[in-house]
Amino acid sequence: MATFRCKRSGQTVTFTLQHDIDSMRGHPDYVLVDEETNEEKPLVNHDAVRTDTAFSAPVPPRKKLGRPRKEVANVGD
Repeated sequence: MATFRCKRSGQTVTFTLQHDIDSMRGHPDYVLVDEETNEEKPLVNHDAVRTDTAFSAPVPPRKKLGRPRKEVANVGD
């Protein structure tokens, strides 16, 4: 069980499921509150270097939508 405090409002939220606790640990607007000593611990170290870089597939160029423009030949010649 873990209790988190909102940095803006100061409201506390308690989670019991491990999935919820793990997702809140990555949230920058909440801090973990130690229930025994009632002191806050920062969860996210903003100076840490990220080692897992997610690469995604390259995005193919978009095809222009609609009908191509009509080419008009010179009629007066």
